[in-house]
Amino acid sequence: MLKKARISVRQVTVLMFLSLIGDMLLIYPTMITHIAHQDAWISSILSIPLGLIIIYVLLCVHELYPNLTLIEAIRKILGPVFGSIVSCWYLFYFLMGTALNVREVGDYLTTQIFEDTPLRVLLAMQVLMFVLAVLAGIESFSRVSEILLPVYVFIFCGLILGLLPQIQLSNVRPVLENGLAPVAQGMVPGAAMPFAGMSIMLMVFPFVNKKAHFKKDMLLASLTGGVLISIFLLLSLLVIGPFVTNYSPYISSALTTKINELNYITRVESLVSLIWALAAYFKGVIFFYAFTFGTTQLFRISNVRPFVIPAGAIVFGMTISITPNVFYYVRTLVYPMAAWHYTNGLIIPLLLWIVYLCRQKWKHRQNTSKNE
Repeated sequence: MLKKARISVRQVTVLMFLSLIGDMLLIYPTMITHIAHQDAWISSILSIPLGLIIIYVLLCVHELYPNLTLIEAIRKILGPVFGSIVSCWYLFYFLMGTALNVREVGDYLTTQIFEDTPLRVLLAMQVLMFVLAVLAGIESFSRVSEILLPVYVFIFCGLILGLLPQIQLSNVRPVLENGLAPVAQGMVPGAAMPFAGMSIMLMVFPFVNKKAHFKKDMLLASLTGGVLISIFLLLSLLVIGPFVTNYSPYISSALTTKINELNYITRVESLVSLIWALAAYFKGVIFFYAFTFGTTQLFRISNVRPFVIPAGAIVFGMTISITPNVFYYVRTLVYPMAAWHYTNGLIIPLLLWIVYLCRQKWKHRQNTSKNE
């Protein structure tokens, strides 16, 4: 992924959509239902406007220096010292995001599909795929995402149609039984996990051939992804109920096993599971790219390729120690991870925006005083 690589607005829109969904269809329903119970769908829907505000802030930060990545923009705004400190903070965030993504998919595959395959083998295979994707370049990876998007949408729509006969409205009643407090609490991770984590896209936006509708397309992709996640959560509640959704670590597998159309379309869980894992793969590659390319930019390394394989080894080691299992992640790390996402996806970008405006105002005053 060299600086000269260019991708289209359509390609980055697809990457934005797939990255926002990412691993959310694997763990999102369980996380939100654990907090808001049968009102989790309300939390998910109400979190979309907050998520779009976060995306808008990120786009505004990108427009400050549209030709620079996040790491370069941070050093430009905060200077070499403070900029390097904040850049290291983001690089660690990218590293942890990559490791978490790999571990989530690895746990999912080894418990739902490849039950006899050792976890470390699946983790190593994923990291190897990340390494190959980064070495292939962002242009090749973006084209693959364009090809696979229709397949992803087709299977998701098929899943919805296959589960419509099993919907039970009683599963989401009574509405607001416990008041608005659980709904508000569910909105915290509801906006943080999918939307605030999109600060990684600031490492991709500089490679886009800009068009007039770039910002609109990014917001539309975010809105579509948020609506899709909310539909999936609502479908989980209506078909399986809040109790099973709360205690099922991977609700997508439980949903797909419910599909049985006239004893003709059966056993589709493996296909659907691989599609969910594929979406998580795209998000993981973006995180891995942000970590590798951002590290080379911070340390002024001209070529990213020699660092890719060592970075893969670091990620593999981190996936082993980052969390013991998926329940620990969705039960213990939800609020700490939400706070981390908000910090990197909203608070720091706002601070960068404010510092930039203050510096521009200071320069304007200095130029005015010199002219006088």
